[in-house]
Amino acid sequence: MKNNFIILLILLTIILSFSACNTLKYVSENEKMLIDNAIIVNGKKNVDNEINDYIVQRPNQLVLGVPIPLHFYNLGNKNYETNYDKWKLENPNWYKFTSSVFSDKQTRGLRNFKYNMHQWYLKNGEAPVIFDSKKALQTVGNLTQHYYNEGYFKAKVSFEEVAVKNKKLKINYKIETDKLFTIDSISTNIESKVLDSIYIANSKHSFIKKESPFKLSLFVNEQNRLSDLFRNSGVYRFNKNAITFEADSSNFTSDVALIINDSIGGVPFKIQKIKRINVFTDYSYNTKDNPVNDTVQYEGYTFLSHKKLKYNPKYLLNTIFIEPNEVYKDITRELTRKHLRGLNNFRSVDIKYTELEDDMLEANINLTPLEKYSVGISTELTHSNIRQLGISGKLSFSNRNVFKGAEILNFSIQGSFLDSKDAADNETLLNAWEVGGDVSLELPRFFLPFKSDKIVQKSNSPKTTFTLGTSLQKNIGLDKQRFTGIVDYTWETSKYEKHSFQLLNAQFIQNLNVDSYFDIYKSEFNEIQNIASTYFNQEITTTNVIPFINDNIDANFEQTNPTEFRIAQNIKKRHNIITEDVLVPAIAYTYTLNNSENYKDKDFSFFRARIVSSGNLTTLLSNEKDENNVKTLLKTPIAQYIRTDLEYKRFWNISLENILAFRSFLGIAIPYNNSKTIPFSRSYFIGGPNDLRAWRIYNLGPGSSQSGLEYNVGNLKFISSLEYRFKILNSIKGALFVDAGNIWDITNSSVSLPEEKFNGFKSLQDIAIGSGFGIRYDLSFILLRLDLGFKTYEPYLPKGEKWFNNYNFNHTVYNFGISYPF
Repeated sequence: MKNNFIILLILLTIILSFSACNTLKYVSENEKMLIDNAIIVNGKKNVDNEINDYIVQRPNQLVLGVPIPLHFYNLGNKNYETNYDKWKLENPNWYKFTSSVFSDKQTRGLRNFKYNMHQWYLKNGEAPVIFDSKKALQTVGNLTQHYYNEGYFKAKVSFEEVAVKNKKLKINYKIETDKLFTIDSISTNIESKVLDSIYIANSKHSFIKKESPFKLSLFVNEQNRLSDLFRNSGVYRFNKNAITFEADSSNFTSDVALIINDSIGGVPFKIQKIKRINVFTDYSYNTKDNPVNDTVQYEGYTFLSHKKLKYNPKYLLNTIFIEPNEVYKDITRELTRKHLRGLNNFRSVDIKYTELEDDMLEANINLTPLEKYSVGISTELTHSNIRQLGISGKLSFSNRNVFKGAEILNFSIQGSFLDSKDAADNETLLNAWEVGGDVSLELPRFFLPFKSDKIVQKSNSPKTTFTLGTSLQKNIGLDKQRFTGIVDYTWETSKYEKHSFQLLNAQFIQNLNVDSYFDIYKSEFNEIQNIASTYFNQEITTTNVIPFINDNIDANFEQTNPTEFRIAQNIKKRHNIITEDVLVPAIAYTYTLNNSENYKDKDFSFFRARIVSSGNLTTLLSNEKDENNVKTLLKTPIAQYIRTDLEYKRFWNISLENILAFRSFLGIAIPYNNSKTIPFSRSYFIGGPNDLRAWRIYNLGPGSSQSGLEYNVGNLKFISSLEYRFKILNSIKGALFVDAGNIWDITNSSVSLPEEKFNGFKSLQDIAIGSGFGIRYDLSFILLRLDLGFKTYEPYLPKGEKWFNNYNFNHTVYNFGISYPF
């Protein structure tokens, strides 16, 4: 409680110190500082943030209710040079004394340093917002136009100044909307018979309907709808400027007339078809006039190249949706451009149309290829408490269009040399190492023994990726060797929906340094050593822990010491899971829904569901069994389990630079038949910089247990986070967050402690809660993050001590990360 009081005292001191600052330092006597805007519509205060966007002049930015950027600005001295010269004249003795103590050069340097410091405050802070009546009038104009566009043609907008003491004021924008104008009747005057027939066939989709509000947005939407409709119906020459609306209004109703010309530039509108399609596979502006040396005709398309044609027309057509003898459509043009760019083989994609003499069209698809080969090199230095020094490097190589079908072959090797305390030779520098390699082949189509066009169309961007990878370790942990093979099929069913089906996601894990387990996981060794010395008066070593458990921790010991029995058996179980060589042959399906429009979108939702099944087919085909009657392949146990993960994220753009972010995750993994546990690499853990930030990774759970072991895992996980993100100063941003979650054991293992198991709603009291704040520095291309997590609710503590018991800086978890946690 003492530490909690100190934290509260520090926060109150900071807030009070800012509040005590003179916010009016740079507000002159004849000026007023704007501190608030309010929009009052028909006598009621507006709560619609969209309307607030029309306000031209806004008050100073608040951070948690305090104008921190303004206070920061006020730390600077705008008149430092003038004040300094004045001080020299008014205090000649002090100036003479300073000059005699310091040299002229040092005096000038000190002066320049202080001047630059003041300029830095002024540049990075925010000047007080001085009320400007001209900007208030601009806001009146904006609001008047907004309500006019919404159909309130007689709306009246004004503003009033509300004086506040100490040269501050508030502005109230008052709006009287009067009655809304509606559409009474709709008539059409479409001179072109071609356009008129298309319009009539699709008129039921019109945005303009009788009795609907007379809103500008409806007319803009209708103009765009008709333009898209005509241009996707073959009318290549059509331009939306050919559409006009006329309205006759009276008594708050309007008669609307839709008028469309029959030609553009004197040329009548017609439905035009595509006669020829030319695909230039090595187009360059500098060589566009060079002779074409290779031409291939394929299914009505002409493929051309200045050099030898390097792309197989059959596969390139999988991304071209413009078809010969079909009517022109904007949508096929955009689909073609999108999918060709998605191949990541071309620097630019340009599609142009030329009108021929017979009113037919010629499409020219100009593709500028990227370099066929690319190489990347990266290096990194690392440091931690266990690994004093680390040097790592990665070399990557890419080969585009490797089989002439726009495929991409990626190959990378990476290696690390470390100074590890765990190594046997811990006196030698860089005594541990890890090397690995990955090779992947990405095909812009489904690679299957049968045609899949009817299952997944080419407009769904089907892709197949084959991946092989391995990593080898020496003097790192248990010296794991990993071998991975993945066959992944991905496709999109809409702009927001993506699917992934991994026909194979196999991983083989082998441990070469099992004997050092209890040297590395010392807390587990200490637990067993304590049991051995207390109950058996024995001293054990790290190499005979498991034999000791097998020989002594039996049914007789359980009858007298059930708690210690479970602890020992649990440690044995963890040892077996972590040291087990295992084969994980999984099949997985992932569905992702993300309605974000682009990377700048700050108001969107995200949902992902993934289901994984491992070992079903492999155990069915295998006839091998080990001494424990577990089916194996190549003498390696086959993991058999099913796992389901659900994740949901939602982001709300509350106001400028203020975002509320929510994330929730639920995962369940159930072993069965051939397996009694989930492989360690596929189990759930909790904690860390992107998870439950008040606990370190692997440091919590399962349930309300407090094992004190290095690695705690479970097969049920729930976590939920709420984070408020806000701007503090320029590129410096802040966050307040609350994380809640835990992991549990849902197997029927007899050695698991009762507090580790999930027992329905009763176990919800085991959900740990952490809260804290973060500082982030946004470099535009990367975001650096520091989050401080405080243990708010600890489910493993005694009743009455769970809340805020360790809520202090002594138990703070510092999380360093790159980018946002979710």
